[in-house]
Amino acid sequence: MNGAIPAVRRFAGRRVLVVGDALLDAYLHGHATRVCSEAPVPVVEASHKTVAPGGAANTAANVASLGGQVSFLAVVGTDEASATLRRELAARGVSDEHLLVDSDRSTVHKVRILADGQYLVRYDEGDARPLSRETRRKFLDRFRDLFEGHDTIIISDYHSGVVGPALIETLAELNAHGEKRVLLDSKKLLAFRRCPLSVVKPNHYEAAATLGWRPERAGNHLSELGSQLVRRLLAEWVVITLGEEGSAIFGRDGSYYRVPPRPVLNPQPVGAGDTYIAALSLALDAGTDIQTAAEIAAEAAAVATAHAGTACVSQQELLQRLSQRGDPLADAADLLEQVNEYRRRGLRIVFTNGCFDILHSGHVAFLQQARALGDVLIVGVNSDASVRRLKGETRPINSQADRVAVLAALEAVDHVVLFDEDTPERLISQLRPDVHVKGSDYTIDRLPEARIVQSYGGKVVILPLVEGKSTTAIVRKIARLSRSRPLMPEAIPGELPIEAIPVTSTAQVV
Repeated sequence: MNGAIPAVRRFAGRRVLVVGDALLDAYLHGHATRVCSEAPVPVVEASHKTVAPGGAANTAANVASLGGQVSFLAVVGTDEASATLRRELAARGVSDEHLLVDSDRSTVHKVRILADGQYLVRYDEGDARPLSRETRRKFLDRFRDLFEGHDTIIISDYHSGVVGPALIETLAELNAHGEKRVLLDSKKLLAFRRCPLSVVKPNHYEAAATLGWRPERAGNHLSELGSQLVRRLLAEWVVITLGEEGSAIFGRDGSYYRVPPRPVLNPQPVGAGDTYIAALSLALDAGTDIQTAAEIAAEAAAVATAHAGTACVSQQELLQRLSQRGDPLADAADLLEQVNEYRRRGLRIVFTNGCFDILHSGHVAFLQQARALGDVLIVGVNSDASVRRLKGETRPINSQADRVAVLAALEAVDHVVLFDEDTPERLISQLRPDVHVKGSDYTIDRLPEARIVQSYGGKVVILPLVEGKSTTAIVRKIARLSRSRPLMPEAIPGELPIEAIPVTSTAQVV
């Protein structure tokens, strides 16, 4: 996934238009205490309720949480579900400016009842009729206006009446020459067969149903399935998501890629497809190729499924996930192309390095100061082998993967790169940063790489360190405490009573 992390960092400010069905997802949580005497069903004692944007609203919320600038066009009613949805969207950074109101419609509202974390039932309420003539006219007028101002458009069709023949016809007209990047998420793919599209994203059940196939045939003839969809649609790419089997990408040029699955413990798949297409759209808008974009989207969806309920994935969560998966731009060759692009744009490159074994407030302050010296901050991190040579066999405390993941998640840090040598001299020779920053535990005279930086006209800056903050001091304190205080014995299951505390998701509790 070369370039995945720089691509995600370029999500900031990318303008995406999301068009589709605005739903409200609600979750009623409780505990199953007994079987009902009236019918063989469990009695659930309610504990709390969570709500979140659903459907196309969830796609829009994920675009915003991943760093994009989203415009969301949909139709809602004047009911309580609409008011709640507006609040939830606002809390996630999505404006309701383009939520058109039809007083004759009720907002689609999906309610899921869970007992001790297990789904029992879902019931849906709301109006899924086609739009009225007047509402449709206003909707299409707004769509035309917004379409002109966006290069990337997502059509998120949940079959609740918004995405109909009139919108499809207008889309085909506006994008007749395929100048806009349009991504489609719909079960009715063939309804869009005359629309030039960039990406169509069905799951394998939807793809099979489109061709009238049985689902088992789709699994055994995946290549044929993808090829037929490419032939029957005006899409540049068809991305078929396969659940636990990953995804498959089919190109109009005959290319084919498989993206491996992302393992998640106890996945919660509600809304993961919304997160997937949100991340995919931003990655493509940021200039990545389809394969890298699909890898990024798969990681974002994996983060979403690790959350309970309908979830938004933040840019920092995705960056941390990518780093943990081993894509910290692990050598300078991967990073050099991006650095050259920064230089062409006239940006000032700042570099620093270290072990960063136990990240503390002193590190954070230092990195913030370093970032302020330029436009892009690159952090070189000593590999585990390098740290052992420098610090001894008991170090590092944290593995290189963990150290890179934490650093990559910091707002001040733009790129993290591993190096295996004792000093970053080779790395600096390749990247040639404008500014090389070190802490005041060094002097320029005692800095081996200083002569390299100065040889090409770079600048070496020594920054003051936060007094009393160091990894060595933290390690010594832990060792001192462990000697002075006996360790608590391991808990024996069932020996001590544990009080159950209800856990809510990150969605608003109402």
